[in-house]
Amino acid sequence: MRRIAGSILWLLTFGSAWAQETPKKDDTKKDDAKKPVYVALVGGDVTTVTKGTLRGATVLIKDSKIHRIGHGIPLPDGTVQHDVRGRRVLPGFVACSAYGLGVSGWGGGKLSDMLDPYSETVQLALASGITTAYLELGFGGGFFGGRTMSLGQGSAVVKMAYGRLDEMTVLEPAAVDLSAWTQGGASQRHGVREKFGKAREYLQKLDDFEKRKSQNRLKPNEQAPSTGGVEQEVKLLKGEALARVSASTADEIRVVLQLLSDFPMKCVLVGVDEGWTLPEEIGRSNAYCILTPRNRVYRDRGVNRPNGSSIEQAAILRKAGVKFGIVPTSPMIDLDGIAGRDLLNLPLEAAFAVRGGLDEQTAIESITITAAELIGVSNRIGSIEEGKDADLIVLDGDPFDYRTFVDLTFVNGRLLYDKEKSPYFSHLKRK
Repeated sequence: MRRIAGSILWLLTFGSAWAQETPKKDDTKKDDAKKPVYVALVGGDVTTVTKGTLRGATVLIKDSKIHRIGHGIPLPDGTVQHDVRGRRVLPGFVACSAYGLGVSGWGGGKLSDMLDPYSETVQLALASGITTAYLELGFGGGFFGGRTMSLGQGSAVVKMAYGRLDEMTVLEPAAVDLSAWTQGGASQRHGVREKFGKAREYLQKLDDFEKRKSQNRLKPNEQAPSTGGVEQEVKLLKGEALARVSASTADEIRVVLQLLSDFPMKCVLVGVDEGWTLPEEIGRSNAYCILTPRNRVYRDRGVNRPNGSSIEQAAILRKAGVKFGIVPTSPMIDLDGIAGRDLLNLPLEAAFAVRGGLDEQTAIESITITAAELIGVSNRIGSIEEGKDADLIVLDGDPFDYRTFVDLTFVNGRLLYDKEKSPYFSHLKRK
C-alpha cells in the first residue's frame, strides 16, 4: 500500500509537472516558427524604379518579402531598424550575363550542382550591389576585358544568397541557347530551322486536336500528338521560355531577326555592338539586347555601311523602343584584371551609356527591372514593390558616381553585406 501511495504521490507531483512543461516547450517552438521577422530601412530616398522615388521613406520587410513602402508606416514590435537617412535605397542590381559567380569547380550536369554559397565571388558581388545574376559556365575576358566564351553547359538564374545554398538557384535552365544559329555552320542552321518547323507543325496539330476534342469529334482512342523531341522549341514558340543568341555585328543581328520573323519568340541578342545601325528592325522584332557601352569595335572602312561600335548605341536603341540590359566588358568578378572593367562596376558601365546620351531612368532599369525581365524573373526582383523579394541595397551616393559605395545589401530580407564590417572596403570612406 505504501509503495502504491508513493507512486501516486510521485505522479501527482513530478509527472503532472513534466506533462505540463513538455507541451509548453513545443508550443513555444510553434509560436516562434510562426512569428514573422520584420526589418525596416528607415528614412532613405527609395528608388522604386517602376514607381518613382520616395524621399525620406521607409521600406518594411516581412520575412523574405517587401511588405510595405511609404511614409509613416507603423512598425511592428521587435522590428529591426536600419537608419538610412541621407542614403539611397534601390533594388539589388541584376547581372543579366555573368560567369563564375559562386561556381566552384567544373564538370557536367546542372550548373546548380557546382554552386558554392561561401564563395569569395559571392561576397564581392554583394559588396558591389549585385543580388542576382544569369550564370553560364565560360572563360575569357582577358587582361583587357573583351568577350567571354560560353562552354555551353547550361544556364541558371542565381541569387547571391551567401551561406544559403537552398536559396541560390532561382531558375534552371534559364534560357535556350540558340547561338548555333549565328555561330554554327550551314548544317547547324538548317537543323535549328528544321526543329522550329517541327515545333510549329506540332502546335498546329495540337490546336486542331484540342478544337475537335471540345467538339467531341475525336476518333476512337485518338491521342494528343507527340512533340517529337522538340520540347524546347515548342516552349519558345509558346512564349514559355527565352532564347539567347550571340549577335554582335549587323549581319549576325539580321540573321537572327530573320529567324524571329519566321518563328516569333522571346529572344535576347547577346553581345550587341552594331545594333545602333538597325534599331528600327530590332524594335519591330521585340527582341531584347545585352550591351556593353564601353566595348570598342573599330570601324571597317572597307565596308560601305555604318559599322563598328558606338557609345550612343543605348540611347539610339531606347529611342526605337528596344529594351536592353547592360553588362561590363568582363562579366565576372575579375581578381587579376584591370580595375573598373568587371561586375564590381556594373553601375559604372551603365553610366557610360548615360554619357552616350541615354537617360538615367532607362540606365538604372538596364541593371534592375529590364535586366530581370530579360532573364525571366521580373515578377520577383528588379524593383521595389510590395510582395516582391526583399533584395535591396543601400548606397551612400548616386549609383552612377564612381565614388559611390554600397553600404548594405539584403537578399531575401537578410542582411548579407555591411560595409562597416567588410574585410574589403570598410577602410574606405566617402569624402
